[in-house]
Parts: sequence; structure tokens; C-alpha cells
Amino acid sequence: MMTDKQKKKILVTGGAGYIGAVLVPKLLERGYEVRVLDALIFGEDPIKPVRDRIELIKGDTRTVGPGIMNGIHAIIHLAGFSTDPTSQFDPRLTDIVNHIATEHLAKLARAAGIKRFVYASSCSVYFTLNTPLEPPLYKETDPINPISAYALSKRCSEQVLWGMINEDFQPTMFRKGTLYGWSPRMRYDLVFNSFVKDAYHKKVLTVDAGGEIWRPMIDIQDAADAYIDAIELPLKKVGGCLFNVAHENWNIGSLAGKIQGILKEKKGIDIALDIKPVNLTRNYKADTTAFVNAFKFKPGRSLENALFEIWDHLENDGNHDPHHIRHYSDKWYKQYFTTEEGKEFRTHV
Repeated sequence: MMTDKQKKKILVTGGAGYIGAVLVPKLLERGYEVRVLDALIFGEDPIKPVRDRIELIKGDTRTVGPGIMNGIHAIIHLAGFSTDPTSQFDPRLTDIVNHIATEHLAKLARAAGIKRFVYASSCSVYFTLNTPLEPPLYKETDPINPISAYALSKRCSEQVLWGMINEDFQPTMFRKGTLYGWSPRMRYDLVFNSFVKDAYHKKVLTVDAGGEIWRPMIDIQDAADAYIDAIELPLKKVGGCLFNVAHENWNIGSLAGKIQGILKEKKGIDIALDIKPVNLTRNYKADTTAFVNAFKFKPGRSLENALFEIWDHLENDGNHDPHHIRHYSDKWYKQYFTTEEGKEFRTHV
């Protein structure tokens, strides 16, 4: 724990989002001060428990001014669209929100003399045309050819940050795998979380693409810890570096079977699997050797722990409605874009 004299302020963009709502309390526990910049499209309830302990700025990463960097030690940039369907809905808006805004923030940070800038990229940059059912293990140094609006916006942001590296600006880029686990800003449009919800409510898991697709995956708690490590590890170890951030590559059919087995063993509940035919869908694996070595990564909890944390909320939290569209980003954005604020957001480019 830091002393007050040592306390440093971290800027977290998207701090009220799925990762941010887990990360921000962890930063506070670690002794940091936190400034959150968030458009609050999903509301501020996810960070309500720590609202009186943070500086919250409702704002837009596209247009925020240099004052946002005042007193900041490091930036963790999470804000942006995070799903393919929403990104495909308006590719130009996606590029501006995910890519151009990242460049804007990075320039503000570098001008303010802030060396540490941790960027949330994605392993989805590895999915390309003609990806085989058994994809290769992609290293950070492998050539890539992303094809979706979302993946392209992330790749463009990486390229911008690479081009800005110098002695005084040392960004760290995380190509994160698919996240899973409970968050106060819960998402059920992520495969593991969706499986747990369907297991609880339907006792059936719908497994797309014959269960043959692959995803690198990581627990949200571990991902949040990795972001903190990125601002604490020696800069020579993580500055100017790109990392595949994941724990394990999961075949989706095997993941469904794993959840099925855990619930049978621990709860005595029979879960059926509804296997859909093989079709073209995102499919990729990531080599995490560099991340494991640099961060000395070890998972903080098991898949079973993450499963039952979600299960506990479904079973015991009377205020939690897993069917509310707020928990499904694409549906929520579709509704948001019909509001006056949402229309303004889309035209403000």
C-alpha cells in the first residue's frame, strides 16, 4: 500500500465499463487515486460503490481537452466499442471512437510528459480470411490481416501507438483474449458468461459452429490485475511492448463441456448441449509466452470459482436481472442510438 506522499493518480477511460468496474476498486485498494473518464452510456451504477472515492468525469475521449491529463501518472485506456456487431453497424464511427480517439488521447498524454499508457487492444486482430478450424498459435510478432471493423480499429490504434514511441512515451499494448467473470457492469454477450446464465435459466447451452471455434480467454480479475501490473512493473520490461493477454486457449465445445461437468459434479444439475452446425465465425488462438514471462502470470482463481461467482448473483441477487438489455452491448447500443443523446453521439464526429 502506498503512503499518501507516494499516492499517484491514474486516468482510467471507460472506467464504468465491464473491465473498468472491476479495475477501479482494485486501484483504490492499491492506494492509487483514480480519475475516470467515461461517456456513461451504460450509466454510472457499476461504480456507485466507489463514487465518493474517485474523480468521475462524464466525457468523450474524442473531444476531451489537455486538462484531463493534469496530475496524472499513468493512463489505462479501456474506452471504446467492444463488439463486432456494434462496430460493423457504423464502421466510420467505430474508427473514430476506437482509433482516432486513441491517437488523440496518446498525443495529449505525450504532450503532458506521461510515459505510461496502457491500451486495451484485442486478440480479435488475429482472425482473418481462410482461418482453419484448428488455427495456429499467434505470436505478437506474427503478420496479421484483421478483417472486421472492430479488429481494424484496434490494429490501427496499435500502429498509431507504435509510431509515437520514444524515450518519453512508452505505451504498453494488451491484445486481450475474451474475458469472463462477474463485473458490476455485467455482460452476458461474452461466451462463458452467456453459458453460465443459460445453464442457470435454461439448463441448455447452445454451442455455435459445432463447438469447433477457439478463443484465448482470461478471467476478468486476472485481466484487471494485469493492467495494474502494467503501470507498476519496470518500464524497461513493459514499455513499448505488445502482449497477448490470456490464460488459456479454449475450444468452445470443450468449454461448454467443462461447465456442464462442473455443474453436474458440484450441483447435481444436468445441463444439455445444443450443438449447432459448423459455420464461419471468429476463430483464433494466441501464444501468451511473452505475457507470462514478463508479468510472471499465474491465474488468481479457477474457472469454477468464476462460474459460481456469477451463479451466486443469478441465484441470490434479487436486484440483478440477467435478461435486461443493458447486459447485452449490441442491443443496448441499438436502443441508445435512437435517443437524442445517442443521435448526438453518432453525429459528433
